Amino acid sequence: MLLTVGGILLLLILLLAVPVNLVYAVRKETNWAGRIVVYWMFGKVRFRLRSGRKRKPLKPQHRRRRLRRASRVGRQVVRRRRGVFVALRTPGLIRRVIKLLRDLSAALRPRRLRVQFTIGMDDPADTGRLWGLLAPLHLLFGTRSVGKSSGVSVVITPDFLGPRFSGYSCASVQFVPLQLIGLFIGFALSTPFLRATRAYLKRSPR
Repeated sequence: MLLTVGGILLLLILLLAVPVNLVYAVRKETNWAGRIVVYWMFGKVRFRLRSGRKRKPLKPQHRRRRLRRASRVGRQVVRRRRGVFVALRTPGLIRRVIKLLRDLSAALRPRRLRVQFTIGMDDPADTGRLWGLLAPLHLLFGTRSVGKSSGVSVVITPDFLGPRFSGYSCASVQFVPLQLIGLFIGFALSTPFLRATRAYLKRSPR
């Protein structure tokens, strides 16, 4: 039994150590639209996902039900927003996030990356906080730091006039799943993240 479990775990580790090539193109205006193609096992295995197809019009009762569900989810997000910002003020968390982004930039090998988004929230102060959290992306992935010849371009623009999220992104990236899993496990077990999680659970309503 132990040999069987050990063999399965070893096989899983070996499979996760095989590089994955991911090609995607995503655009967000009114709705999301895009496609994702994943090449694995040196191109022998291929997955293709598409979104943004036209959907049938919803019936009035279904539309009202969806609006009530969206309103309920929105109220829950607003109630928990305070807990999120309390967690973001945890000492060392932003530094740990920057380290994670730096490690991810080394683990992900983009052959081509284009990101251009405009973000905004209801409260301009919340937009400023979100922008402060995303600003390190310019230092890690921006054209000035990576270089124009690298094919990497990241442009994220804050919009303080109201809620907004629009733009596009396309990339061709190669990565090793086992390496990414290790990075996220290390981040989840780090002291700043655990403290931030406890702070969020204390301030977030049940």
